Amino acid sequence: MQYPKVTQMTQYHVRNLIAPDLACAVDDADLQRRLARNGYGFRDVATRRVLVTLPHGVEIMDLPRVTIH
Repeated sequence: MQYPKVTQMTQYHVRNLIAPDLACAVDDADLQRRLARNGYGFRDVATRRVLVTLPHGVEIMDLPRVTIH
């Protein structure tokens, strides 16, 4: 199955949608729950973390790899 390319405009809107979740998450499990409420998740791939759609796992954009305290 081939998925359509995710446009920069879509990435911009998704980034704005999940920004509060990225800022408020206290750990990876909390972040996963917060993203799931909007239909997203994340996947760790080698040296990067990728935002993906649920349940299909379509890659949307890279997420920052920050240490959550």
